[in-house]
Amino acid sequence: MSLDVRDLLAPCAPDGASLPLAPDVVFHSPVADYSGRDDVAHLLPKLGQCLTGIEPEQEFTEDGGRHSVTTFHGNVRDESVYGAFVQEVDEQGRLREATLLLRPLNTLRTAVSIMREALAADPLPSSR
Repeated sequence: MSLDVRDLLAPCAPDGASLPLAPDVVFHSPVADYSGRDDVAHLLPKLGQCLTGIEPEQEFTEDGGRHSVTTFHGNVRDESVYGAFVQEVDEQGRLREATLLLRPLNTLRTAVSIMREALAADPLPSSR
């Protein structure tokens, strides 16, 4: 029942409309927490533009897949990144809560800078 991190962070869904998100979804980034479908649907595709080449390594699940952790490798520009995506889905299979963890610190800083620029150019719906 867990969702594929590659689908959730796909850069090809610019408005996030097709993402399976619960109305009260909460996303915990390495920098801030975001809540509500509109903001999270806006944010995840932007993360997918920043975080590319995601290749899952391992997935740990419990509660029939409603809670899971996926570890992965990917890239931020030309830097390698290792991450973990922790998720909880609701009874309908929609993302209810997620946490993104990234390392190493230098690559995380690059990602934060890219996301800061992306959100300055195209702010979250709640801040317009």
